[in-house]
Amino acid sequence: MKIVSWNIRGMGTDLKITLVNRLVSKYRVDMCFLQESKLEVVTGDLISRIWGDDNFDFRYAAALGRSGGLITIWDKSVFLLKSEYCGNRYILLERKWLLEEWEGRRFWDEMAVFRNQFHNYWIVVGDFNAIRNSKERSNCVGLLKGARDFRGFINKCKLVDGV
Repeated sequence: MKIVSWNIRGMGTDLKITLVNRLVSKYRVDMCFLQESKLEVVTGDLISRIWGDDNFDFRYAAALGRSGGLITIWDKSVFLLKSEYCGNRYILLERKWLLEEWEGRRFWDEMAVFRNQFHNYWIVVGDFNAIRNSKERSNCVGLLKGARDFRGFINKCKLVDGV
């Protein structure tokens, strides 16, 4: 997970919007916290310019006069909002981290369904936090639990692990 936090000291210029967008895009950020936005109103259009696409959700706490202002933005494919509490000086969000389901048979089953939609070549790239066997990791305590499922996924989808 990639998180950025920045005291932006004012979000009212195109230059600041571009700077945050470049940072978010370059590092493929999952969540962004901006302090001191100095904005009383934050719109979806502004957040889209910051985030670079429409796969986001956000909450904000308005600036009071020329001080304060908080913006929290996150990738909707990574987090699901469960509840929220916003005040003048804080944003408290309870979320479900959707990537938790990457561990375990359910994720591999979902990936196999995707595989069946492709009739030719298929490339899968990612950091799945999974290993095929204990030789792949020097300290593999707790990781072997899903190794059988990961190997099954590789075999079922006729993948070649390039490691």
